[in-house]
Amino acid sequence: MENKMALPSQEEKEIVAAGAADWKAPAFKVSGVFGSHMVLQRERPIRIWGFSDTPGSVITGEFMGERVSATVSDDCRWTLRFVPHSAVWEGKQMVIYDDRGHSAVLEDVLVGDVWLIGGQSNAEHNQGGCLDWAPEQWYDKDEPLRLFAQTRQYAFEHQDLCASPQPDIICPDWGWQLPLEQAAHTFSAIGWFFGKELLRYIDAPVGLIMMAAGGACIRELMPAELAVELGYNTTVAVPLGGFYNSLIHPFVPLQFKGQIFFQGESEGCFPDHAPVYDKELARLVEDERARFGQDFPFYNVQLSDYRDECYTYFAWLDTVRVKQLDALATIKNSTLTPAMDLGSPDTHPDFAHSPRKYELAMRLAKLALAREYRIGSEYDARAPRPTQAQKSADGGQITIAFTDIGDGLCVLGQSPKDSIGQQVKGFTLGERGNQIPVRAVIETRGLVTVDVPKGADASVVSYAYNIRVSAEHADLRNSNNLPAFAFSMRVD
Repeated sequence: MENKMALPSQEEKEIVAAGAADWKAPAFKVSGVFGSHMVLQRERPIRIWGFSDTPGSVITGEFMGERVSATVSDDCRWTLRFVPHSAVWEGKQMVIYDDRGHSAVLEDVLVGDVWLIGGQSNAEHNQGGCLDWAPEQWYDKDEPLRLFAQTRQYAFEHQDLCASPQPDIICPDWGWQLPLEQAAHTFSAIGWFFGKELLRYIDAPVGLIMMAAGGACIRELMPAELAVELGYNTTVAVPLGGFYNSLIHPFVPLQFKGQIFFQGESEGCFPDHAPVYDKELARLVEDERARFGQDFPFYNVQLSDYRDECYTYFAWLDTVRVKQLDALATIKNSTLTPAMDLGSPDTHPDFAHSPRKYELAMRLAKLALAREYRIGSEYDARAPRPTQAQKSADGGQITIAFTDIGDGLCVLGQSPKDSIGQQVKGFTLGERGNQIPVRAVIETRGLVTVDVPKGADASVVSYAYNIRVSAEHADLRNSNNLPAFAFSMRVD
């Protein structure tokens, strides 16, 4: 088991501060963040950066009738700043050159909305492995959807590139791609389906950037100095901050619309990490917002069901789930989307990576369309969330109030009207490890009552606070057909 310590050692501080000391600037290069077929974030100042081995030389850029210049700084970097633009559907040309004869021409540049896909393997899980569980897909090079794929495997195989924050994209083969079949099949399934759904409704091109890494612990997705501050001195796959250094840092400070995030399984392996997940996630988001210089919306996913195999691999996953809900209250401008009913079917060979990413992406897209684009109602896109748990005067019952109920709470497969008075599965009383299942009934459209057996610990009431959270074990929903969030809360 890994250890956490209260304070970092001086040696660890020096390792964190080392940075990419051995990096050598090229003669002239536009950052690999940018390239032909890219999408730039609309209605924000456009910053294009790169590198030169000649401080003091002048870099000039031309884009959509505007010409701007910048001087190469002493650290061999330069940044061009163009004015904001509204959506641009027809590809434009961007030309960048220096005063020594070097140049780069970027073709088919679009302006629209850019979304980041972050997290671990279920965020990285590719579209090609999910097609049997999704409607038929179509691929058109002229569709205004662009993909930038990065992979955990390349970073893992190049540990030296994970040891310090990288100034540029780590793999020379990575770049913006057209939405053709081969590119789509190796791209994030959630990202692909999400982007395709947005394009059905919004008035702008969509760019998607993968920053997820399979198996990533949260301390590998945040800067090493933050991981050390939080008390970590060991990690699993890469050095502390390794996936941040290799897959995220090269994009700072790119402007984008929002981020989708699916992570936490790794923390479910450890009893000392799961209980602090909400605090660490909040710090990760806070840090990213500061580095990117924007209060971007954060679309988190509450973890799926992982069948009976979960007991062997992710014994504390239930704690991570409830901490994800706790984080919703502390991370401003954030959402949470339940996925526990979208775990791998029993017949699927991979228990940890459900192929049902299309359904999850539709939930995320519906919420994003309502919140970010005012298309549809956010009221119809939210899942039931508990607001209060109160014990009756005689102590025999606990009443739990829910918000975001749509037209009412219901049992899976029934209407809200028919669910009044019906029992629901998944409620327990007591602290984790000493829980007992209890009878729960939908009392009114927004209230559930739980019976308190004589002598039971009624200080904590929970729902879906166990490893198995499939519909067979937890069946409370709302009229939007969204499952209630897993939770564990103190009783008033």
